[in-house]
Amino acid sequence: MNGPKSENVYRDLFEQSPIGLMIFDRQGKIIEANDSSLRFLRAGREKIIGLSYSNLKDTRVSTLIGKGLQGEASDYEGPYNTTVSGLLLQVRIRVNPLFDDFGIFGVTLIFEDLTERKKTEEKLAVTLSDIRVAQVALEEHEVKFKTLFESAGEAIFLMDDKIFLECNPKTEEMFGCKREDIIGASPVDFSPEIQPDGAPSSQKAFQKIQAAFAGKPQTFDWLHCRKDRTNFDAEVTLTSVTLNGKALLQAIVRDISERKKAEEEIRQLNEDLEQKVILRTEQLKATNTYLENTNRDLLLALDELKSTQAQLVQSEKMAVLGQLIAGIAHEVNTPLGAIISSNEGIQSVFRQDWEKLLCEFADLDIQEREAWKKIFTKGSIFPDFYDSSEERKNRKIIRETLQNLGFPSSEFLSENLAELGIRVEDIPDLVRDIHKDKFPTLVANAYNLSGILRYSNVVREAASKAARVIRALKTYVYQDHTGISLIDIREQMDLVLTLYYNKVKQGVEIRRDFADNSLVKGQADQLTQVWANLINNAFQAISYQGRLDLESHIKDDYLIVSVTDDGPGVPKEIQDRIFEPFFTTKEKGEGSGLGLDICRKIVERHQGKIDFDSVPGRTTFRVHLPLAEKILI
Repeated sequence: MNGPKSENVYRDLFEQSPIGLMIFDRQGKIIEANDSSLRFLRAGREKIIGLSYSNLKDTRVSTLIGKGLQGEASDYEGPYNTTVSGLLLQVRIRVNPLFDDFGIFGVTLIFEDLTERKKTEEKLAVTLSDIRVAQVALEEHEVKFKTLFESAGEAIFLMDDKIFLECNPKTEEMFGCKREDIIGASPVDFSPEIQPDGAPSSQKAFQKIQAAFAGKPQTFDWLHCRKDRTNFDAEVTLTSVTLNGKALLQAIVRDISERKKAEEEIRQLNEDLEQKVILRTEQLKATNTYLENTNRDLLLALDELKSTQAQLVQSEKMAVLGQLIAGIAHEVNTPLGAIISSNEGIQSVFRQDWEKLLCEFADLDIQEREAWKKIFTKGSIFPDFYDSSEERKNRKIIRETLQNLGFPSSEFLSENLAELGIRVEDIPDLVRDIHKDKFPTLVANAYNLSGILRYSNVVREAASKAARVIRALKTYVYQDHTGISLIDIREQMDLVLTLYYNKVKQGVEIRRDFADNSLVKGQADQLTQVWANLINNAFQAISYQGRLDLESHIKDDYLIVSVTDDGPGVPKEIQDRIFEPFFTTKEKGEGSGLGLDICRKIVERHQGKIDFDSVPGRTTFRVHLPLAEKILI
């Protein structure tokens, strides 16, 4: 070191540093700790000196020191549990191994209390009187302090009010130049002309230097430039020190380019999230308007059904509809209830302090964001509905697992995780590296924000189900009679089954096996009536308890559609008459005897034919229709 001449220079730097500094020997015991570190830990020197790294309460820090004793430098920023005072602090730590001619003789620990930065800044200037009392006894450690200065992970300068007098090797690396390029240069020589806030670098540097000389330690962000004139963001700490009776400044420079980049990414993420919330809010408003209109249309449709039911049941087509009115109303009211309930859930999210939810999200670190993302993604999926006993069992297992992992017991936390679809096997991966006190807030935040998507999915599914029922109903009642169109038999079958769903969902097993090409040309309303009659007859034959097979396959140029039930069958003595007009085996008032006759005439108009075979336990009606590309009507 060619600057100020004193064998105690490095000792003075060590003791007067505003950053906490410690030295561990080869066995991992603390042999030196400056005053800043003692203030930081809220502990006396007698409690710290001699303490082994293996006895530290916080295993994250003890692990770093263990790595340092193996020759590995490492950094850590985050929560830290102190051993002596039992405090929980937010810290920034760097561990560096110390080398001499014989290898590693210890490690240095450099740390900063981020939670008490302002207080730390006010206490950085320490008088030299008490330090000099112990100076004689500590002279033998001077070489260690020099090693600390030279191996520090941050750039360290000594300067007067104009130029640099000394620097450590990290400075050469950070600024991309040699020591001789730095010594004798001014801070302005390594700064752009203008700082990001628009102030001239020379003017702003002068103000900071004068304030530090006046006894006011300065910590500030600064835009530096390397020898090649490329810029980088830095955090600078200026502290007045006295060396050989002369007032100088110690400057510690930390490259924060990555931190700035991360802060910008977080800012952009927050802006994106706010935009998504605004967009989702607008979409929900549009959905609410759509739902209100849909609900009004549904109510009008139901009123119209009730007012016209008396006339419609007189025809063969409307007789089927009359039997299904109650079931259709149930199928409509059920999704309406889900829509109303889910809409209230969405409204409740926005009645809360959603800005607070965004602020909580912004405070999450990288590991917490990853856990939040997994929980949010799980919670955004359309939920699986299972019975209450299974739900209670899953919630109990989650609660016990969290307690075993040391997380606070919370019925509300386990209930949230269960409702989000989290399984017990997901828990270890979610809580890894997450602070136990932070996890409930993280889960609640993801639960509330993902609730918008969960409720929206329920609304979508319920509205879709109601729309399918109404669409099937309207298609069946008001189909276009104007002309020929391309018809997918599979879709028509689904339409008819939708109308029957409520009556058969508990007692009928339905198997469908359709050819990939199930397209014909014809009049949709007429062919729908064919399938409705055949399926209705089959359901009545099995008394809505049994099995129904719906199939289609291609033979030559025809599509053959089959409707098969496992009922008692058509008695052999009447099989020749079932296509006759007004012939029926049903009770009076249940049918006119025109259904199968109408079906036969419709199929024949489509250049096809209908036949059947029946034995006890199996009755199959087959409709033969020309494939779409061959038909000529």
